[in-house]
Amino acid sequence: MNKIYTIGHSSHKLENFLHLLKIHSINCLIDVRSMPHSKYTPQFNKDELRRFLLSNSIHYIFMGNEFGARREDKSLYTKEGYLDFDKVTNTSLFKAGIERIKTGIKKDFKIALMCTEKDPIDCHRNILIAREFHKLDYSIDNILENGEIQNQDFIEKRLLDMYFPNRMQQTLFDIIDGRKNDSELIDQAYKLRNRDIGYSIVEKESLTS
Repeated sequence: MNKIYTIGHSSHKLENFLHLLKIHSINCLIDVRSMPHSKYTPQFNKDELRRFLLSNSIHYIFMGNEFGARREDKSLYTKEGYLDFDKVTNTSLFKAGIERIKTGIKKDFKIALMCTEKDPIDCHRNILIAREFHKLDYSIDNILENGEIQNQDFIEKRLLDMYFPNRMQQTLFDIIDGRKNDSELIDQAYKLRNRDIGYSIVEKESLTS
């Protein structure tokens, strides 16, 4: 099965971040941040990170245009004002990005999607992008801050526990009567997580007004 990794740079030192990539044999890092720079973690600014990775034989590719969580197109936002991940997956840019990564994996690159948040459940790299690859039957390994792995099945269990903690109480009769099964609950949990972490133009406009 084809595999793709995700990782959050958090506040790592570059040497620690490199160690996480190396222990999982990552040789291509895809930067999915909309804004690939930060005054809090300048070591992960795009140009500096690219130079550092290339000097350590790891390819760096910026794909914030294809995969970033902040979009200029207002039609991609919900009426509540947050970015709708389902709409993003239907854009030509996003689809082109998926195909580019699929091509890289076919060429035997070990690819990791990188964004900022240390926990994948808090980031669009997982809830938006990795989920799409999971639907395509790719194996997803999310690299945690300590180097351990959480696969996508584990992430989905966390989502169910987060949003539907009492789901095990339903009976066969509940399902027959129309209550959601686990697959439907997982879809709903992704939507709820999208709502909770999606970039909000309402918040942006309130800050700038």
